[in-house]
Amino acid sequence: MEAKIGYQIFPDRFYSYYNRGNTPWKTPIINDEKAGKRLYGGDLKGIEKKIDYFKDLGIDFIYLTPIFAANSNHRYDAIDYFKIDPVLGDENDLKNLINSLHKENIELYLDIALNHMSDKSIWFKKALEGKKEKDYFRKENGYYTFWRDHSSLVELNLENPQLQKILWQDENSVMKKWMKLGVDHWRLDCAYDLGFNILKDIVKHIKLSGNHEIIGEVWAYPKDWIEIMDGIMNYYYTDIIINYLTGNLSGKTTSEILNKVIMDSGLKILKSWNMLSSHDSARIKNIFGNNWKMAVIMQFTLPGSPLIYYGEEIGMTGDNDPFCRGVMEWEKVDNQNEVLKFYKKLIKLFKNSDALKKGNYYEVISNDNDILAYYRKYKNIKDAKLIIINPTDKEKDIHLYFNESLLLDAMHMKDHFSSNRLYIAMGSVKGKIPPNSYGIYYMELKEYRTYSAYKRL
Repeated sequence: MEAKIGYQIFPDRFYSYYNRGNTPWKTPIINDEKAGKRLYGGDLKGIEKKIDYFKDLGIDFIYLTPIFAANSNHRYDAIDYFKIDPVLGDENDLKNLINSLHKENIELYLDIALNHMSDKSIWFKKALEGKKEKDYFRKENGYYTFWRDHSSLVELNLENPQLQKILWQDENSVMKKWMKLGVDHWRLDCAYDLGFNILKDIVKHIKLSGNHEIIGEVWAYPKDWIEIMDGIMNYYYTDIIINYLTGNLSGKTTSEILNKVIMDSGLKILKSWNMLSSHDSARIKNIFGNNWKMAVIMQFTLPGSPLIYYGEEIGMTGDNDPFCRGVMEWEKVDNQNEVLKFYKKLIKLFKNSDALKKGNYYEVISNDNDILAYYRKYKNIKDAKLIIINPTDKEKDIHLYFNESLLLDAMHMKDHFSSNRLYIAMGSVKGKIPPNSYGIYYMELKEYRTYSAYKRL
């Protein structure tokens, strides 16, 4: 099992091939006063045109928020699961995108909201007319139910056997139709709303069609959910990182919480998505301010698959929805962009490290409660990584203890991102950590011109 690098795209805001005409990219083509109706015209062909960009970044998979015919720009209110929103293109555009991605060994996750769909959908219109589709929708006390009481999002009756066949069980079901077209994997919106039994049935039938993965949107403790699905969007990590870097958790408490959730989850957590921002939340710089690099270091070094929300790699900003859904700022894609250079270096480090992609996680005990440190190792200490975060404005004189028998006396560890070095004494790690700093440390295997303590290890 191995973690990968993902990239999330909100299709309307990424890049337009067909829809712009002479309209500037940052000007909506439909400027509705309702943010959910405002369209900028990003499309599937536009995404395909940027595959070289994904390749240059080092992306392993693309995650698209919903592309089905819908009643909004976010498309979590599907009108017809069997059709692509014509603003985005058609089935040929999707097939061409998939083929182009696969040529570069990039996989595609599609997003689907199975808990609810639009009240403007054909099914719901027929339900209101008393036709058989009335049994496709959930009722309580004789009334239809709506997701979080949003009157435009009517909930589906997923316990209905006929609806299960239509959505995921039959060979011509919604999910299997798109997999036959070449879609690799699925992200399930509001997976927590589906419940364990429905999720198990979806996973069972999708796995019958091949090696397709299912990642669920879950805002909860991961353990029970990743026992059913391949992974989750790990909002639990996100909350921990936010609270540590904004001063609400000490390094000691953060370490204890992380160790608990990772040990409970096991290595299956490697498939879960480590995310800091998304279409549902403010962007990284808005959340973390000057500590944003520390957050990204944690995103890439905690067990899991880092998911980059489009534009974070070039330093885009934006507060909560709808401001986090701004158009991609292509003018910032430049080799001189310091944020982009930071991401590229970190992605390269991740992809070249078995410790970060598939290694075990080890809790590190520190003499300083402000410091967060943890250790990743796969098989060999040559690739092991010691991660240290100091979010305070004080230099820290640290002394670290953890489960590694090959921390040999008088050797050193060096940071990938600075010239800082740490000293190994009697199986523990000592040194000074600069204020407001982060580090990913590796073992210096040769301290002398001819001698190495690791020559037989």
